[in-house]
Amino acid sequence: MTDRVLILGGGFAGIAAAKRLAGRGLQVTLLDQHNYHLFQPLLYQVATGELLGEAICTPLRRILSQGGIAFRLGRVETIDLQQRRVTLADGTALSYDYLLLAMGTVTNFFGNQQLARTALDIKGLGAAERARSTVLLALEQASQVQEPILRKAWLHFVIAGGGAAGVEFCAALLETLQALVPSEYPELAPQEIEVTLVHGGERLLPGFASKLQQHAAQRLRHLGANLRLQTHVQRYDGRQVHCDSGPVLLAKTLIWTAGVTANPVLESLPVPKGYGGRLLVDDYLRLPDHPEVFVLGDLALRPEGYPCPQVAPFAMQSGHYAAEVVLQLVRQRPLPAPFVYRDLGSMSVLGRFDAVCQLGKTNWTGYPAWMMWLLLHIYRIIGARNRLRALLDWSGDYLRRSPAVQLIRARVEEGDACNKKVR
Repeated sequence: MTDRVLILGGGFAGIAAAKRLAGRGLQVTLLDQHNYHLFQPLLYQVATGELLGEAICTPLRRILSQGGIAFRLGRVETIDLQQRRVTLADGTALSYDYLLLAMGTVTNFFGNQQLARTALDIKGLGAAERARSTVLLALEQASQVQEPILRKAWLHFVIAGGGAAGVEFCAALLETLQALVPSEYPELAPQEIEVTLVHGGERLLPGFASKLQQHAAQRLRHLGANLRLQTHVQRYDGRQVHCDSGPVLLAKTLIWTAGVTANPVLESLPVPKGYGGRLLVDDYLRLPDHPEVFVLGDLALRPEGYPCPQVAPFAMQSGHYAAEVVLQLVRQRPLPAPFVYRDLGSMSVLGRFDAVCQLGKTNWTGYPAWMMWLLLHIYRIIGARNRLRALLDWSGDYLRRSPAVQLIRARVEEGDACNKKVR
């Protein structure tokens, strides 16, 4: 009987595992609630109108078609580790011999129900498009308002979270507004626009070298951002942002990039968990009591401080490794050496022609770092068509200094239950 391998999630980790298992005589199925692979590192550019959503989405069937990997569209309802069975929302049950969990994370509001209802996030294609629509709608509303306090609220954009997602979104948003308002909103004065980034840490970009953190802060301030460090957002009623220190921020838009947590489907699994709901794994990325279950990418957590960063390189490496272990188990051969993450460095873009890049002990800033960021992201986007779309959007944006997408398309009042998670 052919061994059945079920991969839950079509992100970087799931795709990497599927490609490694393709053509190896196994019955491999990849399941995802969307029919596309989403290049998440560029979601912030969809949220600021710099890229079309289609430029960072690739149909999963197109990716998997040449490898003989089956694709199943569906949403996981429950996972029964004892029976080795996954039940979908439509009632369908899928059995497996090996299970690869690569379902990723959702936005974490740390148990704050009010923030979950009122704040926006940019994790997911729908969420990013809603954020873009909300920003554009705010400009439209402000252009029709004369009352100073309300006008100020519409033109103040607050970002919570100073990690890579928050910093990149902040820089892109500032550049978008600075280009868009003077040319297309004559009713508004550029100096009326205000962008505030609130971050709980002492410095932006945790994990980066001090020199790069300072460069990022200087760059954002140069673009016009107000930085409120060592400050946490506590509540938001749709008009006022209350923090644990400092004055109340009057703003009609709050974008939350301050944390993620494991996919809520995993909450019911009777296995050890760590910070953010991540699953503790052994040296081979397996659940200790269920060696047929592998945990990949953002969901994996090794004990004793072993680095499991929630970044694309780790996800891809974990996917490749887990697939190799599965192949060795099927062939009844000795397992490979325990998993070791090879840190390829970190980078964060800071708008036009500026970025920070950390490769080992070497740090880059400015244009050289930006070029490295550009080439790497173009390379990692799946599909020649998507690479061309991204290049065309970027070229138009950089040459015309105008965002590629200016449509208020998403209904901003709709929530996204899949991407908002309260813990």
